[in-house]
Amino acid sequence: MSLSARLRGSQWRPLGSAIGVGAVGGFIFSLFGLPLAWMLGAMVATTIASLAGLRVNVPNRVRTLFIAILGIMLGSAFTPEIVDQAAQWAGSLAIQAGYVALATGLSYTIYLRVGGYDRVTAYFSSTPGGISEMVLLGESLGGDIRTISLNHAVRVLIVIGVIPFYFRFVEGISLPSAPATGAIGDLAPLDFLILAGCGIVGYLVAARLRVPAYAIIGPLFLSAAIHLAGLTASSVPSPIAASAQLVVGAALGSRFVGLSLGQMGRVAWLAAITAIVLIGSAGAVASLASLFLDVGPSTMFLALAPGGLAEMSLIALALGVDTAFVTIMHILRVVLVVILAPYAFRILPGRAPRAPSPGD
Repeated sequence: MSLSARLRGSQWRPLGSAIGVGAVGGFIFSLFGLPLAWMLGAMVATTIASLAGLRVNVPNRVRTLFIAILGIMLGSAFTPEIVDQAAQWAGSLAIQAGYVALATGLSYTIYLRVGGYDRVTAYFSSTPGGISEMVLLGESLGGDIRTISLNHAVRVLIVIGVIPFYFRFVEGISLPSAPATGAIGDLAPLDFLILAGCGIVGYLVAARLRVPAYAIIGPLFLSAAIHLAGLTASSVPSPIAASAQLVVGAALGSRFVGLSLGQMGRVAWLAAITAIVLIGSAGAVASLASLFLDVGPSTMFLALAPGGLAEMSLIALALGVDTAFVTIMHILRVVLVVILAPYAFRILPGRAPRAPSPGD
């Protein structure tokens, strides 16, 4: 069944609104030369539209399609030369595991002690990743589903929004509006078929195996394998990559539909404080780790910062740092959270009063 057949008629207008608003935001950001313009501009514009009461929505099926395209693009960063560096990643992977535990502990303490959340809501709001899985697990255990989802959404929104501007305007590192990956006409038919196959086959296999974040990880791994084998050196053309960034950014902003500023503020202020704490702790850990590992502090910071897998990898790609390393580190973060978080929850002590829902 085609995508158009899967989408109900009532979904087309909110989708069109989200893409239209996102495109305006992306265009304005690109006009001013702001970093990752099509993703960040779309995210900011649709967030404003959502809170203003406009019906904008990017259905999961549409977002999944474009997430798979980003997976193909990120996989193209895995060149044969990467194999020689892989042995150096072991220490960094251990650092990531330690940071996931630290970030979860810090967030949990803030939500539990400052926010007064109940134990379930505090914990499943705290994990640095796995938003879909954490919402489902938290709901099944009696947590406040809207509070959990809002905390994760605000964390991702702030991390992704702050970091590109920090690198551009504080560090003075040039961060383009969009990664330059070539024109559509530059892509040979055979390379197009190879890349499309990576997306389709990678998605289907990863979905069947129930891989966490399968929509991006499946195409990413298959694309990486194809590029490492030297079967193609091509990547997703820039216009398609920009379109994928636009859709992903619009999807992020659309999460806030149905909330007023007042309702969002009851939860979001604490989520914002937590996001800033996590950004600061990621920076501190990255600076310390870079003293002992052969990884620059900026690269290590991007590898630890708890934004979305696709978005953080895109920032790394735009910066021209070691995209493969950053991507692998974030895949590990997602896998650790999804697999270990439910078991870690069982050993947490104590309970606290339930937090108010954003809609209360």
